[in-house]
Amino acid sequence: MQKLLWILVLVLIVLMPTQWGLHIGGEGGFLVTPADALLVIVFVLWAAHVVVRFKFFEVRMPFLAVFAFLAAVLASAIHSGELKPGLREFFQLGAYFVGGWLVFANCINTRRRLRAAVNLFTLVVAAVVVVALCQYRAAEDGNVFKVAGTFGNRNVLGAFLAITLPFTFALGLYEKRVWQRFALMLTVAVGAVVTLSGGALIALTVAGLFVAALRSHTAVLVVLLAIFLGITVLPDLMVLPRHSDVVLSSVKPCLKNNFLDRRNDEPKAGAGWPVVAARYERWSAATRLIRRDLQWPFLGVGPGRFNQAGAAEYVGLEKPGGQTDVVANFNISATEPDTFNMYLVTCAESGPFALVGLLWVGILFLGRNVRNHARSGDDFGRALALGSAGAVVGAALCAVFSNILVPGVAMPFIFVALSGILWSRLPDSAEPERSR
Repeated sequence: MQKLLWILVLVLIVLMPTQWGLHIGGEGGFLVTPADALLVIVFVLWAAHVVVRFKFFEVRMPFLAVFAFLAAVLASAIHSGELKPGLREFFQLGAYFVGGWLVFANCINTRRRLRAAVNLFTLVVAAVVVVALCQYRAAEDGNVFKVAGTFGNRNVLGAFLAITLPFTFALGLYEKRVWQRFALMLTVAVGAVVTLSGGALIALTVAGLFVAALRSHTAVLVVLLAIFLGITVLPDLMVLPRHSDVVLSSVKPCLKNNFLDRRNDEPKAGAGWPVVAARYERWSAATRLIRRDLQWPFLGVGPGRFNQAGAAEYVGLEKPGGQTDVVANFNISATEPDTFNMYLVTCAESGPFALVGLLWVGILFLGRNVRNHARSGDDFGRALALGSAGAVVGAALCAVFSNILVPGVAMPFIFVALSGILWSRLPDSAEPERSR
C-alpha cells in the first residue's frame, strides 16, 4: 500500500499546478481540478491504511493553528446562515490544509522519497514556466491574458511563481552540480520574466532577497544585480510590447493617462473621470465590510460571500466608459480576476479570528523552516528549509495582491512549505517501515 500511495503522490505533484477542471454545482459552484480529485482518493486510501494497520500514533499531524483557522471558518459559515458557500469554502480549505498535509507528510515517509518528490516538483515548475514563456512569445498583440501558464489568469500564475521560484532559487544556491544549478537558476530567471502580475513580482523579489540574505553576501549581490538589469536593460529586450507598463498597471492605484485606459479615444466615454483600479476598489470594499461587521461574535459575513455582501460597498468598479469586453481596460473592470487582498477578504468573510489563525499558520511555517535551516546538518536539508521559508515569505507578500488559497496554488504551497519541516523528521530509508 505504501508503494501505491507513493506513486499516487508523484502523480499528484505533476497535476498540482493547474486550474483546468470541472465546475461543480453550476453558477456559484466550485472548481474541481484533477489534482483535487486525486488528493481525495489518496487521502481515503491513506486513512484506510492507517485504520487497518492501527498506526494512529505514527501520523504526522498538522499544526494546531491549522485546526484553529478552520474552526473559525466553520463558525463563520454557520453564523452567516448561508451554509452552501460557507461549507464549500470550509471543505476546500480543509482539503488543502489538512488533507494535503496528511498526504504529503505521511505518504512521503523517507528522505530519499522527499528528495525525489522535490526533484520532480522542480521539473513541474520548469514545465509551467516553459508554457508561460510560449504564451508570452505568442502575446505580441499585448494580450496579457494569454500569459497564464497552466492557470486561469496572470495573477494566479504570479502567485504560483512567487511561491515556487524562491524555493527553486534556494535549491539552486546549494546545488553543487553545475548543469543542475544552471537549470534551476534559468527557471527562476525566465519565471521572473513571465511574471506579469506586479504584486507577485514584488513578492518574488523580496522573497528572493530574503533567501539570498540567509545564504551569503554573494547571493545578495547577484540578486541585486539581477534586479538592476531587470529595471534598466531587460525591458527593452522583451517581446511583449510595453512589458513594464503591463506589470506596473496591475499595482497602480489609478489608471488615468495610462495606456490601458483607452477611454480618451472615445468622446462619449467621459474621459475626465479618474479610473481607480479594480484591485483597490475591492480593498476599499473589504475594509468597509470589516468596519461594518466589527462586532460580537466577530465572525464576518460568511466564507465565500465577499462579492455578494460587499456589492453595496463598492464605490464603482467601472466609471463611465468602462468596458468589460475590451482587453485594454482589463484592470478597471471585472475582467481582471484574483486581484483582492487575501487578508482583508479573510477578515471580512470569516472574521478576525480566522485571520489570526491564518497568520498563525504562516508564522509557524516560517519559524520552523528558518530554525531548520540553521540546524540542518546537510546542504540539501538547508536548501529545503531555506526554500520553504522563502516560499512562505513570497506567499505572505503575494497574498496582499492576490488570493493564494485557490486550486492550483494552495496545494503546491502546502507541499513546498512542508518540505523543509519534513526533512528533519524523516529517516534516510524505509527500512524501519518494512520491519513493522
